Amino acid sequence: MQACKQARDAGMQQALDHAQAVHEAWGEQAMAALRVYLAAHPGKEFMTEDVRAYAYEVLSIPQPPHCRAWGSIIAKAARHRLIVRVGIGPVKTVSSHMANASVWRAA
Repeated sequence: MQACKQARDAGMQQALDHAQAVHEAWGEQAMAALRVYLAAHPGKEFMTEDVRAYAYEVLSIPQPPHCRAWGSIIAKAARHRLIVRVGIGPVKTVSSHMANASVWRAA
């Protein structure tokens, strides 16, 4: 199990590093976008895809080379107790084919 966690964390870090290489300070912009989203939607349950859409469409932050870069942002927010996982649900993005992902709420 430990090797799986290490591989997950390494993959998230790789995606974040790539995003930051393409868009300087992307991680900070994404974390700020998450905070703005939480303030704009108090108490609302959400999925990462909701935050991504808000960040791109409302806040105009650049899209990273791969949406997996958001994984490290969400994981960091959970570690810092900004958000808590409240369940699992199907993702709405068509390309995900209704895969299950975490449902979150502000802590």
